[in-house]
Amino acid sequence: MESVFNAFYIACGKNVNKGDVTITNKILFCKTFSTNKLMGSFFSCIYRGELRIHAILNEETNAFNEEISELIEKSMKKVGMSEGVIWLRNSSQNLVTHLCDQFVLTPKPKQFFYHSTEYIMNRDKFKKVFDPSLLDVKPYEEIHIDKYLALLHDAMSFFFPPEDFFHNKEQYLKEFMEFKNKNAFEAFWKEDKLVGLYWIDGREVDTMAVASDFQRSGYGSEILTRAIEMVFSQNPETTYALLYAVGWNAKAHNFYKKYGMEKNNYYEVPYTEN
Repeated sequence: MESVFNAFYIACGKNVNKGDVTITNKILFCKTFSTNKLMGSFFSCIYRGELRIHAILNEETNAFNEEISELIEKSMKKVGMSEGVIWLRNSSQNLVTHLCDQFVLTPKPKQFFYHSTEYIMNRDKFKKVFDPSLLDVKPYEEIHIDKYLALLHDAMSFFFPPEDFFHNKEQYLKEFMEFKNKNAFEAFWKEDKLVGLYWIDGREVDTMAVASDFQRSGYGSEILTRAIEMVFSQNPETTYALLYAVGWNAKAHNFYKKYGMEKNNYYEVPYTEN
């Protein structure tokens, strides 16, 4: 299927002071654009030594052009780079025209791929045990659907294209009920605050998310431990549990490696949309 996205070389005609050249494979800026619904998102990152910028609008509009230009300039200044690659929807002609006035924009003919790494935890090396005294573990409860979706929106800002979790609420209501019936979904609470959640699909930890207010507090490790325990409990014949991380999400890669997971496979995936 032909991609609905297009990549351009983007260059700034201004002098850019030397920035933080130590930043590698890291997200620089994230922003979602909303009115009464999700209109799109922006994020920039250093990926494989190159400045990558994604400015995705779901509808044709001029409302966010200036803000996107400012975020592009901030990204360049942060790392001291005056050029990179920007990924846009083919339908965003107003934004393309605006950026052509602000920057030097040249079509990039090569299809853009992102990289996805498969991490595994071998059963015979898995020695961690979830501590139930730290978090309350609860199955899926429909009454909390809005809190689940808000947490995913908060934790999954690196998704591309951006996921409109609330717009797809009916889909998630159905999927989460299926996960509940399979004992494949759990949410983690500290008193009345939702800390995180996960769901599994066979031996894969399909999704794990931790609210930004609770990150870097050890809860992510506990939730991942619980998820892997459930994978092994429900799949007694499997020799390892697995999950995936996109290339630019350096925080996730560092977390999985520190946790003790091993790289198993490496994939190139084209940017397309069904």
